[in-house]
Amino acid sequence: MKRLPVSEVALILGISKEAVYNRIRRGSLKSVEKDGVKFVLLDDDENDKADEKPKKSTQKPQINQDKFIEFLLNELSELKTKNENLQGDKERLFKEKEQMLIDSKNEISQIYKERDEKLMAFLNAMQKPILQGKSEIKEGVIEAEIDDISERKFISLSEFLRTLNLSQSELKKAQKKIIKRTNRSKFIKFKDGVILVKKDKSLKQILGDL
Repeated sequence: MKRLPVSEVALILGISKEAVYNRIRRGSLKSVEKDGVKFVLLDDDENDKADEKPKKSTQKPQINQDKFIEFLLNELSELKTKNENLQGDKERLFKEKEQMLIDSKNEISQIYKERDEKLMAFLNAMQKPILQGKSEIKEGVIEAEIDDISERKFISLSEFLRTLNLSQSELKKAQKKIIKRTNRSKFIKFKDGVILVKKDKSLKQILGDL
C-alpha cells in the first residue's frame, strides 16, 4: 500500500481532486493526515486498475478509424461506378451524334442526286434530235408531223418574246413555261440548238396546247 497525495491519486485514477475527496468521505478510499496534509492510502490493485483504464480507451479510436477507412473505400467505389456510367453515356452520345451526321450527309447526297438526274433528263429531252416524218415522243408527248409544218411559220423563242407586250418579269415567266413545253406542243420545237415557236399563235394558245 502506498501513501500518495490527493492530486497524484486524482491523476492515477483519472478523476478530479474533488472526486477523490468524495470517495474518502464515502469510505471507498482510505486516507491519513500528517501535519495537516491529507494522504490517500492506495493499494497496488487500485494502481493496476488505473493502469488498465487507458488500455480500454485506446481500442475505440482504432475501431472508429477502421470504420472511417471502410466508409472512404465505399465512397471511392461509388465514385468509380458513377464515372464509368458517365463514360459510357459519353461514348453512346458520341456514336448517336456521328450516326446523325452520316444520315444527314446521305440524305443531302440523295437530294442532289435526284435533282441532277431530273436536270439531266430535261437536258437530254432538249437535245433529242427531231426525226424525219412522224416521231414518237415518250411520256405522253403528242405525235407531231414536222415535215407538214413550214419552217417559215416558226420564229426563234427570243423573237417571239419580243412580239409580246409584257413586263420583264412576265417575259421571264413566259420563257420558262415555253421551255418546259418544248417537244410537247406542236407549236414549239427544238432544232439545231434553237427553240422555235409558231409565230401566228398567241402565248395563250401555245401554252394551252398539250
